[in-house]
Amino acid sequence: MIKEGCLEGIDEIYGYHNIPNFDEGDIRVKEGPFFAAITIVKITIKGQGGHGSSPHKIRDPITCGAMIHSALNSIKSRNMDSSQNIVFTICNMKAGDTYNVFPDTCFMQGTIRSYDRKTCLRMQERIKTICESIAEGFECTAEVDLNDIYPAIINHKEPAQHVERLAKKWFGEENFS
Repeated sequence: MIKEGCLEGIDEIYGYHNIPNFDEGDIRVKEGPFFAAITIVKITIKGQGGHGSSPHKIRDPITCGAMIHSALNSIKSRNMDSSQNIVFTICNMKAGDTYNVFPDTCFMQGTIRSYDRKTCLRMQERIKTICESIAEGFECTAEVDLNDIYPAIINHKEPAQHVERLAKKWFGEENFS
């Protein structure tokens, strides 16, 4: 649609995000960073499973995954400028289905959230390096899939002020924050 000209003559685009915990009619706007960019992170550690009675015969993706998870949590404090806003979380981890058999794989996933592309790329690079290096040390492999799904929303000063003026005019000063 863009190639066919749907944005020709358009100087500004305004978006709206409905947030259920705001009161009805409440309008909020601010200039600068508003919503962070989101990158989905998926990590698959591949080893070689086997019976729980013979851990010396396997390549353990669970222990490898636990070590990777622990190391990933140090990236922000040890590799990132503390002045940069960035959040990295692993929110899901899965390996195996039973009590006495090591699985072949361990999977984890989470997100990176940031306002600055350069900071996000640095985080992505560190995630890949740490995952691959630790996996190699455990005789496993790590596949890291990074999917940038949304860019950061950073409101420009003049349009934010325009929305503020309109909100106060049409919805009242009491409904603007």
